Amino acid sequence: MRRLLALVLVASAAAAVSGCSGVDAEKAQTIIDQSTTAMADVKSVSFAMRMWTSGGPTGTEFTVLMHGGGYQKGKHAGESYATLSSSDVPGIGSVTVVIRHDVLWVKAAGSWSRVPAPASQASADPLAGFDITRYVTDVRVEEGVLVEGEPMDRITGAIDTSAAVSGLLGTLGGAGGGLGDVSDVLGDIRAVIYVSETTHLPMRTLVDMPISVAGQKITLHMDLVITGVNKPVSIPSVG
Repeated sequence: MRRLLALVLVASAAAAVSGCSGVDAEKAQTIIDQSTTAMADVKSVSFAMRMWTSGGPTGTEFTVLMHGGGYQKGKHAGESYATLSSSDVPGIGSVTVVIRHDVLWVKAAGSWSRVPAPASQASADPLAGFDITRYVTDVRVEEGVLVEGEPMDRITGAIDTSAAVSGLLGTLGGAGGGLGDVSDVLGDIRAVIYVSETTHLPMRTLVDMPISVAGQKITLHMDLVITGVNKPVSIPSVG
């Protein structure tokens, strides 16, 4: 769960900082530093996420819902789960993933299957050497934004997707080198992160990624919300 928290809740926010300079970039860096420190003290987190598309041909748009949570400290540290569901994506239905004692369990079609965890940390994290922050092209900060009565800092950033994918392929040893110019397919990603001015935790992340498919321009959206912090997480029973 610690890896999930760092990747989804903090690294995405940090991506809005490093490639830029100026007053807003300095503010963003300070906010992210505070957020990273605050996240390190979190014992447990619950989240909800919605992914959907817009702008595609009629009948091709879809929505995927996800919720989950887990522990990064305490006697249950490392235990987590995520449930994904969709009524309009063929073959998905509902899938639940649970991690307990370095064992991954997957529930699909009503039954559980056990998958041993990767033997080494390197195989568990093939993106360990990839730094997305190098590909940020813009950052803006707005302080004191009220969200349901709570003041938050809103960080808005853009990522040069084409350059980031090229860098990722280099990190993976050139795999996928035949993809050609990904800029013809992927537009620049725009992300908005809301960080609480009270707890300094990244409470909401919004991402838009334009994609061109068969001459059609669609946009993939993601809305990730933190629904609970340092509260008990009901991890499903397995087996």
